[in-house]
Amino acid sequence: MEVEVSEIDELLVELIERVTGELGVVIYSMGIEGEFTDEQLAEELGVEINDVRRVLFALYEIGLASYRRKKDEDTGWMEYYWRINYEKEREVLRKELEKTRDKLSAKLQMEDETVYYICMNGCVKVKYEEAMEYGFACPKCGGMLEYLDSREAVARIREELEKIEDMLRMIS
Repeated sequence: MEVEVSEIDELLVELIERVTGELGVVIYSMGIEGEFTDEQLAEELGVEINDVRRVLFALYEIGLASYRRKKDEDTGWMEYYWRINYEKEREVLRKELEKTRDKLSAKLQMEDETVYYICMNGCVKVKYEEAMEYGFACPKCGGMLEYLDSREAVARIREELEKIEDMLRMIS
């Protein structure tokens, strides 16, 4: 179980860093319990409040944070009271992995079912039908379009899909 927990933690940190940046990892790692305001957190960390807000809203978007708003009677401004949803880690990871799996599955189907041609100068990658329309000449540089053997890409996608399935089994 220790191995699984550390792997899950690594996945979670990777997700948070990708979505929020380094500050998000710092905030999430603080283990904050209960509600807090973005102002309190910005002051405690010594960072700009807008940076904290960006991170918190990004965490909210993926389900790792929630908030409630309350109007400050003195100023009339809305105050946000945030909470980090540590209990939703596995659910959020599963949802993100499923989204990635679905995108990769669609890409696999495209790569598997479609014949592509590429410009040897790296300008374009086009389907066979488009290559025919262009007379197998690159529409950007005029170079020759060559057949692209996608077996290696298909193999890599399948490998990634297997890894994702393993991760999904691990967090379920």
